Amino acid sequence: MQENVDLDLSIIHHSETYIGSIVAGTDCDSSEEEEGDELVSSDYYSEELEMFRNERTKEVNKKLDMYKELEKGMTVKDIPEARRIIGFYAVANSKGLKVKKSDTKRLSYKCDTGCPFRCFISKDGQSQTFNIKTLNQNHDCDPVYQNHRGDSKTLAHYFKRKIQNNPKYKIKDMRGDLEGEFKLNVSKSKMKRVKRIVLEKLEGSYLDDYNRLEAYAQELRESNVCSDVVVNISKEALAEGLDGTFLKGKCKGQLLMVVGQDSGNHFYPITWAVVDKETNRTWSWFMEMMKILLDLKNGEGVTFISDMQKGLLDAIFVVVPKANHRFCARHIEANWAKKHKRGGEMRKMLW
Repeated sequence: MQENVDLDLSIIHHSETYIGSIVAGTDCDSSEEEEGDELVSSDYYSEELEMFRNERTKEVNKKLDMYKELEKGMTVKDIPEARRIIGFYAVANSKGLKVKKSDTKRLSYKCDTGCPFRCFISKDGQSQTFNIKTLNQNHDCDPVYQNHRGDSKTLAHYFKRKIQNNPKYKIKDMRGDLEGEFKLNVSKSKMKRVKRIVLEKLEGSYLDDYNRLEAYAQELRESNVCSDVVVNISKEALAEGLDGTFLKGKCKGQLLMVVGQDSGNHFYPITWAVVDKETNRTWSWFMEMMKILLDLKNGEGVTFISDMQKGLLDAIFVVVPKANHRFCARHIEANWAKKHKRGGEMRKMLW
C-alpha cells in the first residue's frame, strides 16, 4: 500500500446509527466482593464491625468448610447474601432447608417436618445490614442429594474462581465435582446456567458490551485523535439476521482488516471492522470508510494485495477503480495444492 499518506484528522464520519440504549462505564465493574468494602456506619460497635469483616473474608473453598456452621449474630450485607450463605450451608451439610418467610426485611428457614432446625435473619436495627437473630442448628433429618438451596446463583458463586482459572471447565466435570464433594445431583441444564452466569459476571454480557459501543467509540476519538471510529448499526439486522476472518465464540461475526508494510518489511494494522457477514455490502462499506479516512480518492498510486474473495474484489473495483490489485501468492499456492495433489514442481516454479 502507498506510504506517507496524509491523514485528514478532522474527519469524523458517521453512518446512521440506531442504538437502543447506551451505558457508559469503566472496563471493570466492581464485583460483589468490592461492593462490600464500602464505608460502614459509625453506629457499629467495634465487635460488630470485626464480625462483619470476618464474614466478608469467608473463603469459598472446594469443600465449603467455612460454611458448614452458622453463628447466631452473624452479620450479612443484605438478603441476597443471606440466601447465598444459607445455600452454601445447606449444600455443605446436604440439608434440604425450606423457606418459611421471605421479604425485603426478613428471611426465615426451617427443615423437614419434625426437624428442630430453625434460622431467622432480619435487619439489624437502624443499620443497613442483617443479623441471624434466631438459630437452632440441630438436625434429626436425612441428607438430601437434590437440593433446592443449591440454586444457579449460589452454585455460580461456588464455581466463580474455578471457571475464572479455567474458562473451558466442562459441564460434566462441574457436575462431577459437586457429586464428589457433596453427593449433590445437579442437572446438566442447571449447570449450563451456572456457567453462563459466571462467564457473564467475569467477562460481561454481550448485550452490555454492545450497549457500550458508542461510549467506547467516543472514548477512542477523545484519547486517540489520529483514529476514526464509525459505529454503523442496521435497523434491519434482526430481520436479515484485505482479508476477513470468522470470529469464534458466543458472539458471531467476521473481522475485516487492512494491514500495510513499511520499508523495513514490517506489517502494521491500518484499519479494521467487525461485521455480521463477509458480503459485497460489508466489504463496500469497509472500503468506503477506509477511502474517506486515508483520502484515497479513486485509488491511484495504491496497490491492494488480497486473496480471491469475490465480495472484496467487487468492492475494490467500485470504490477505488484506479487502484492496482494483486493476488496473494500464498493463497494461489494453497489453491494449487487443493486442485493438484502433486503440485510440488508448480510450487517450486512459483517461489
